Amino acid sequence: MRIVQPPYQAQIKPQSPGAPNLWRCIIQQQGSGEVVVLHETARKEDAKCFALLELARLDPAGSRGPSGGE
Repeated sequence: MRIVQPPYQAQIKPQSPGAPNLWRCIIQQQGSGEVVVLHETARKEDAKCFALLELARLDPAGSRGPSGGE
């Protein structure tokens, strides 16, 4: 799953194929390989909520709405 809120994007994916119950939320600035935020959770829904909260924190003015999909 990917959530895009320029200038950031969040990717939510399983930590590894061998650990399907661990999810990783990675937030990066678009066009950069640098990880701004990395968070691991036990549930995909928690990772998505964390991503939305962090994206809102990174853009406190709320000038852009999140968009994305699976």
